[in-house]
Amino acid sequence: METVIQNTITNHKIMLDQHCKAIVGNLKTLARMIYEFVRVAKHLSVKEIMKIIKDEQCFRWLNNENMIPNYGTVKFDMLCCVDLPQLNGANKRIYLNVEIQNNIHPGYSLVTRGIVYVFRILTTQWGREYDDKNYDGMKKVYSLWIMPQATKRKDGDVDVYKKKRKEEWKRRKQRKL
Repeated sequence: METVIQNTITNHKIMLDQHCKAIVGNLKTLARMIYEFVRVAKHLSVKEIMKIIKDEQCFRWLNNENMIPNYGTVKFDMLCCVDLPQLNGANKRIYLNVEIQNNIHPGYSLVTRGIVYVFRILTTQWGREYDDKNYDGMKKVYSLWIMPQATKRKDGDVDVYKKKRKEEWKRRKQRKL
């Protein structure tokens, strides 16, 4: 009986994961997430972002497996690259990773795992976006983690983590004093 219960729980999690990926991969949902969370897309409407996603020149789904020899393989739920038109006529490329996390307490820090995922995506840009002569070519990475089984207390919450310059943290600290 225990095996049946465990298989049912496992199958439920797999189904939930697949349904969440289908929802997140929906054109309108993906466009809305880009609009809400990607700063360089704020001047665009959701409809404009939807057109960008439909354009194969501006939007690409990327290989969701990242293998680094001697460090293992990470399998991203969803990974894409988007070239977003800017007001000055240029395009800004961003990388977007979306993760569906069913276990909110996996036994390690999900924030740390998210940071590792961002670093993995940054390293895959080597040779395409930047190299040792042009580190400024590195493109921004956004990693959105959706937790469909969050507690009621956290339901609807959005936590944002950013890399900050040390001087900015110093100014914030001084303001609090």
